[in-house]
Amino acid sequence: MKKNITIKDIAEIAGVSITTVSRVLNNNSWVSDKTKSKVQKVIAEYGFSPNLVARGMISKKSDTLAVVVSDITSPYFVTLVAQIEQACLKNGYKVILFDTQSAQNMPDSSQPNIDVTIFNSIMNSQLDGAIILGGDIDYVDIPADYLSALKKLTEQIPTVVVGREIPQLAYSCIKRDQTHCVRMVTQRLIDRGYKNIAFIGGSEKVYVTQERVAAFYAQLHEARLPIHPEFVILNDFYIEHGYAAIEHLLGQDAAMPDAILAINDRVAMGVIRALKDNRISVPEDNIAVASCEYFPGSEYFIPRITTADHQNNRLGQAVMATMIALMQSSTHNNELIDIHPIFLEGESC
Repeated sequence: MKKNITIKDIAEIAGVSITTVSRVLNNNSWVSDKTKSKVQKVIAEYGFSPNLVARGMISKKSDTLAVVVSDITSPYFVTLVAQIEQACLKNGYKVILFDTQSAQNMPDSSQPNIDVTIFNSIMNSQLDGAIILGGDIDYVDIPADYLSALKKLTEQIPTVVVGREIPQLAYSCIKRDQTHCVRMVTQRLIDRGYKNIAFIGGSEKVYVTQERVAAFYAQLHEARLPIHPEFVILNDFYIEHGYAAIEHLLGQDAAMPDAILAINDRVAMGVIRALKDNRISVPEDNIAVASCEYFPGSEYFIPRITTADHQNNRLGQAVMATMIALMQSSTHNNELIDIHPIFLEGESC
């Protein structure tokens, strides 16, 4: 029998991380019964008994949270992370940011999943909790290896996800209202007399896009306005995709829409730039542009974009409040945070 066995040895024998062993030793609830039983069996077999000094070092909090984003260059993630970091600092926590850079790339089964790699790194770093903002969880069809890794992560440390809940996983989820913004801005276009309205941006493979397009269709249906499938272009979330969508519409031998709803301000900027390059001014030439989601700085764009502010400052505070409650009680909370988008009147419609 091996003598002077260490926590590292136990982790290797049990096939788990050192963090998991330490959590078992400290009776942490963030370990599944199956994993706990496996670790305890190894501990009993080798007669392991940590001394009190080592035990105290194991249980020491890091006062650090992991924040995982899928593209830190996106204004949405920049503003939300900034708000979360401010809330963390006020509560005595530091933040380690992990950027998967996966927002513009669909999961590829032939390549290692970067989200999975990052989740493993977080579990091995003895952090106090993890906040997940976007990534593979945003896709309609979530990769199996991602789900497995996320399940393992949520079993080991407190985890808050901003997005949607997955029934088979246990984590606290903060769900944003993805439909009110669309209905509010679409109705403004309708009230202004626009009848042939396009929807541009997003991806049909991302659940947020599906929710917003469904809300767009519903609002047109309620107003008894025509739905033009050819006016719905779901090509992605960035400025160049707004530009490309307009070039596509202008290249068709068909009438143009009289109003365009973009999935966010960046896409709206690309739309307006493409129209301007084709000698079409917004809104002077009887075409309006509006957006479902405000990004900081767009108020300085010409023309100012009519949009919806999702109040990321309040969302960031809600994320931290949920995380603190989770770490204190280990009780999961899945709710639609009552933070409604605010309509911002611009000059683009």
